[in-house]
Amino acid sequence: MNDSKYFVIFIINLLIAIFFLYKITHFALKWADIYTKHGSYVVVPNLRYLTLSQSISILKKLGLKYDIDTSHYDPNLRNNQIISFSPEAGDHVKEGRHIYLKVNYKSQYNTTILPNIINKNKSIAIKLLHANQIPVKEIRYINDQTKDTVLKVFYKNKLIQSGYIFPTNQDGITLIIGKGYENNNLVVPNVIGMSLYAATSTLKEKLFRFINFYYDHPIIDPDKNAKVYRQKPSPGEIQDKNKSIELWLTSKELLDDLIEEKEIDKKIEEKEIDKKIEEKEIDKKTKTEKKEIIPTN
Repeated sequence: MNDSKYFVIFIINLLIAIFFLYKITHFALKWADIYTKHGSYVVVPNLRYLTLSQSISILKKLGLKYDIDTSHYDPNLRNNQIISFSPEAGDHVKEGRHIYLKVNYKSQYNTTILPNIINKNKSIAIKLLHANQIPVKEIRYINDQTKDTVLKVFYKNKLIQSGYIFPTNQDGITLIIGKGYENNNLVVPNVIGMSLYAATSTLKEKLFRFINFYYDHPIIDPDKNAKVYRQKPSPGEIQDKNKSIELWLTSKELLDDLIEEKEIDKKIEEKEIDKKIEEKEIDKKTKTEKKEIIPTN
């Protein structure tokens, strides 16, 4: 009986505690909602490429604050133009939030900065240079796959990169521009011993497109089973890529036998050469010993 009484009291106390906890939580959430203006937000506008004054005017109307960074300059953009901003356009932020503005800013001093012209077409690069009042002193052309493309920039015989700040009254820059390869002459790779598939793939990778091949006898599945035992031009020779490469093919088994025979012949030849050298050394030694013998009276 006493146990039942204590159990009922425990349940009543538990319910009272839950009720008070609910009220406290509800009050805290309501207070936080009022304090933080929950549900009240501002959508960040798109400020990119607007001027600084236009951006500040828009942010003030929306109740947003701003921080300005003027440590960047891009000669391709107008002065005081917004380069980027954070948070990004479309983000939801609280009223009074600071928006970070990166502004394109050129100081009052007459500094000239090299724009990004590397890997750009020659005509586009020169237009950018003229727009930034950077004179071109000399243009040099070198062999390169990229034709009429700016590869390097030199100022006073020193390589410079985009963003380089020129001193007052600069002398002018030198542009290194690719002129493409003047001829089609390429080195012929060695494909002897390769399968037909591997040989043609290697030649095509080296830009040789015209390949003629001849079989010394019928071969089943030549791409796999045929091997090159002769080629024309020979490996290492210079050949116009628009001229054909000649390949002679035989079966894998015959070529392996031929290689094995050549290796045996080579070993025999080496042994014969060693034997001849040894005989010459013995003969030489014998003659030397005869000369050293003193005749007796």
